Amino acid sequence: MSENIHIRAYFIIEKDNVKRFKKLIREMSEVVETNEPDTLEYRFYLNEEGTRCIVHETYADSKATLLHNYSVASKTILPSIFNIAQLNRLDVYGNPNDELKKVLAGLNSDTFNLFTGFSRKN
Repeated sequence: MSENIHIRAYFIIEKDNVKRFKKLIREMSEVVETNEPDTLEYRFYLNEEGTRCIVHETYADSKATLLHNYSVASKTILPSIFNIAQLNRLDVYGNPNDELKKVLAGLNSDTFNLFTGFSRKN
């Protein structure tokens, strides 16, 4: 079975903060893409008003997820995002290792362990 860890983070942004939020997530995305090769997918989706955001994240494994959590982007940019946006929900899909489980417990996340299924690659 796959060792990938998938995360869906749901944010709520007040209208006054939409422009700043967009700037920060562009910066976050660029830093992650440049510095985290085992972050396989990192995509931000906004609703029409820019007041709701879903982040789709896929990591090679638990180790890559932890590296992201302790990365420069997470330590420098993410706090600014949390200052202007509310993390409403955090869902984790996969089978995180014990160290990652401890980190996730502090984030009030829901974890869904992979039970069965498949993925077709194009």
